[in-house]
Amino acid sequence: MRFRDRRHAGALLSEALKPLGLERPVVLGIPRGGVVVADEVARRLGGELDVVLVRKVGAPGNPEFALGAVGERGELILKPYALQYADQSYLEREAARQKEVIRKRAERYRKVRPKVSLKGRDVVLVDDGIATGATMETALSVVLAEEPRRVVVAVPVASPDAVERLKERAEALALSTPPDFAAVGAYYMDFGEVTDEDVEALLLQWAA
Repeated sequence: MRFRDRRHAGALLSEALKPLGLERPVVLGIPRGGVVVADEVARRLGGELDVVLVRKVGAPGNPEFALGAVGERGELILKPYALQYADQSYLEREAARQKEVIRKRAERYRKVRPKVSLKGRDVVLVDDGIATGATMETALSVVLAEEPRRVVVAVPVASPDAVERLKERAEALALSTPPDFAAVGAYYMDFGEVTDEDVEALLLQWAA
C-alpha cells in the first residue's frame, strides 16, 4: 500500500478510526512529519491537534537506526539491543543532544499552541510511519503518564513486530504492515521534508 502524501494517509487513517467511537480526541502528532498526518485526522474526527515531543537516539554512524528515544520530560527508553551497537557514554551524549533538540522545539511550539491536557481524554497518537518503534514507544510512555481515558496508536504504515509490541500497552492501528518493511518513506509517493515552520503553521490554526 502506498500513499500519495501525508494528507492522503491522514484521510485514510481517519476513516479507519471512525468506527472506534472516539470522543473529541486529542490527536498528537510526532514532529515533524507525523503532525501533518495528525492534523488531517484531527479535522476529520472533530478532535483537536497537539504534538508529543520525542526524539530518536540513533546508532553511531547510522542515525536512522534507533537504539532508543527520549521524551519531553527527559525520559530515556533504550532498546534491548542498544549496548550491542554503542557504549553507555555514547548513549548518554546522544540522549543529551536530542533532549536539547526537544527543549528548543518545545520552546517554539508551545509558544504557538500551549500544551493540551490529556487527563481523562481520548488520545490518538499519530506518526507518518513506524520502523523500529522506539520513538513511538517513548511517546506512548509520555502519554500514558498523563492518565488519558483511552489511547490509540494510529499510523499509515508500520513494521509488524512494532505494532505487536505496541498492542501490549495500548490499542494500535496500522493501515499497512508489510512483512518486508522498508523505510517509511518508501510507502509514500511524496515524502517531502516537513519543517518546524510547517508545524508551527499547523499548530497556529488550532490555537484560537
